[in-house]
Amino acid sequence: MLKLRWTLSIAVLFGCLAHAAPTAILVDKKTNTLQLTEYRGGEYRVLKTFHTTLGKVTGDKEEEGDLKTPEGIYTFKSLLRPPTLKPKFGVMAFYLNYPNTFDEMAGRTGFDIMLHATDEPARLKQNYDSEGCVVLRNEELASIASEVRLGLTPILIFSELSDKYLKPGQDAALVKFFESWIQAWESKSVDRYIDHYHADFSAQGKDKAGWKRYKTGLNSRYDTIHVGPQDIQYYQHPKYSMVTFTQNYYSKLKNGKTGHRSRGTKILYVAEEAGKPKIIAETYTTLMW
Repeated sequence: MLKLRWTLSIAVLFGCLAHAAPTAILVDKKTNTLQLTEYRGGEYRVLKTFHTTLGKVTGDKEEEGDLKTPEGIYTFKSLLRPPTLKPKFGVMAFYLNYPNTFDEMAGRTGFDIMLHATDEPARLKQNYDSEGCVVLRNEELASIASEVRLGLTPILIFSELSDKYLKPGQDAALVKFFESWIQAWESKSVDRYIDHYHADFSAQGKDKAGWKRYKTGLNSRYDTIHVGPQDIQYYQHPKYSMVTFTQNYYSKLKNGKTGHRSRGTKILYVAEEAGKPKIIAETYTTLMW
């Protein structure tokens, strides 16, 4: 009986985890609001809304020390709490991955941009009182901290959040673009594959031409390629779109042996070129099997 209860408990636990919807944080600089949302069915569903204090200087961040809050799509790279965190940042601070790959390509600089709390509640009465960070009350940030997954949960910061960006996973053109890219990759059609890339593409020290040569070399070695995308999430912003997914890569050599096998999180930065979506940058982080 004990074993049965344990088995059922584990089944319930993993069933809940499997059906848990990912979250995303949306920041509207025009209204100074931060929304914790659930990403389900390709759209955001608001769970909580807070007033947030932003950078002392309005506009999109361009360089270190300009006191502006950056605009774009970011993830959180680390979390600090006292005593390693300075008292002025309250009970905790999530560090954004600003500048991200897209920002670096655009020449944007700066560091230590955070979503943090504060030990001075009066600051939250101001709309613009940070050095470029996004600020919430201690209790507010603590109430959403458990929903943030480092490296995965996105925070999208808009100059003005419009309805156009609230259903990114239902954008047929973006979804079709991603599926076409996967199909071209798995079929080893290097010309169709590389056509999905922006003229200014850069990754792993390679430009678009270098990336084509690299992939052509791999295609010549492999008999089959399987990408196996899972947990695909689409995010849109006026600057660019972002597609994240778990990549379950497996290739087979022409002699039948395994070529390469890996599992990780891939992030695609997708920008328009001549009115069409194109991958301008991509990153990959290995996960354990």
